[in-house]
Amino acid sequence: MPSVYIRVVQHQGALDDRRSFSEHIAIWLRDAIRSGELADGSELNQIALADRFGVSRVPVREAMRQLQAEGWIDAKRHQRAVVRGISRERILEILELRAVIETFLIEKAVATISDADVQRLAALCDEMDAAADHRHWLELNQTFHSALYASAHSMTATELLEGLSAQVERYVRSHGEQISREGEADAEHRAILAAVQRRDVAESQRLVRLHIGHTTERFRASSASQLGKGPPPWH
Repeated sequence: MPSVYIRVVQHQGALDDRRSFSEHIAIWLRDAIRSGELADGSELNQIALADRFGVSRVPVREAMRQLQAEGWIDAKRHQRAVVRGISRERILEILELRAVIETFLIEKAVATISDADVQRLAALCDEMDAAADHRHWLELNQTFHSALYASAHSMTATELLEGLSAQVERYVRSHGEQISREGEADAEHRAILAAVQRRDVAESQRLVRLHIGHTTERFRASSASQLGKGPPPWH
């Protein structure tokens, strides 16, 4: 059983009602799926999970119902729930949709971003330049994009972007070595930030599309090379 379950038990003391247990379990299971700790097709047994978390089956069932509604798991009646996989075609579509949403958000962000926001983004670029660990770089990259679009003040588009990005994160991580391009991406981040600082909407949008397009093409080539070489890391 993944170590994430042990960490959940360690945090139970701060929770005092059934809903809190359910939300806490959902958060940790979602994180385990996003990180790849729970692979596609992994079974989620309610009894085993309840034992591991030290709770009844009720909050576990509620957490799993929430994850099913969000598209993380499949839970058919009278069958065990399993982690839902996503096809290669859908992953590529999601990556392309990111470009549409992010160009929408960058236009709004350019109009309202503050000098303090720009300074924070520049500091994140510095941190990414210095990051030696790929997973740490990915975390900083996610923080950079979130901070960049926070100035857009567009809740719906931001939620859509976060949901789509979360769904494919585990596949991008699984192709880390093949699609890793930290140095190239760092330069692209700085170029985007410079265009935003100049309040150049068209150039900011062009650079965002280029940035996401490069990652999409890397994943397309990497995932295609896996076909015919045994089970791929997606279903």
